[in-house]
Amino acid sequence: MTENKSSEHREFTRVPIKIGVEVRAGDLVIKTHDTQDLSMVGLSLRYEGDSIPVGTSCDISVFLEGAEPPIHVDMRGKVGRITGKELCLEFSEVQFESYEHLQNLVRYNSQNIDVVDKEISAHKGLKRNE
Repeated sequence: MTENKSSEHREFTRVPIKIGVEVRAGDLVIKTHDTQDLSMVGLSLRYEGDSIPVGTSCDISVFLEGAEPPIHVDMRGKVGRITGKELCLEFSEVQFESYEHLQNLVRYNSQNIDVVDKEISAHKGLKRNE
């Protein structure tokens, strides 16, 4: 997937990334490295197994491999869309200590860090500045 933010009218750039993710919704747990893209407000991934209904609340952890001690970015969110075996998650909360890691993941995987920085500056966390 490309970073075509302007044609999709998105508030945040989506960056293509392959990273370890765990999604927990009740008793169902999805673990995968088959992520499609990430933004400051969401993540899409491919998965096998039982489906999670649209609108279901979930806990999401993204794992930054190779760091000692291991770093994980923790969020709360919900299932926004399901297309075949692609699951699109919308973040509603990002743990305070995880927010900077999320910013850096998006920044350093972007083709245009300046655009990402402007998007982040225009928001208070996940919400637009007013």
